[in-house]
Amino acid sequence: MEALDKKPRYPSKARVRQYVELARELGMDVAAFQVSPNGTIRVMEARTTCGAPLSDFERFKDLL
Repeated sequence: MEALDKKPRYPSKARVRQYVELARELGMDVAAFQVSPNGTIRVMEARTTCGAPLSDFERFKDLL
């Protein structure tokens, strides 16, 4: 029951800024970030946020 009593602890703005700056220093093209109530910070790169293909042709056009 102790885990249920804990208050959510979002990371501070300074911590998020620090992680984004570190990711940029490492060469990532930062497109977004996500924070969780448990303190997790997820930094997402621009090339990993592309949309899914809209049709079967788009998915398989490189095989033609």
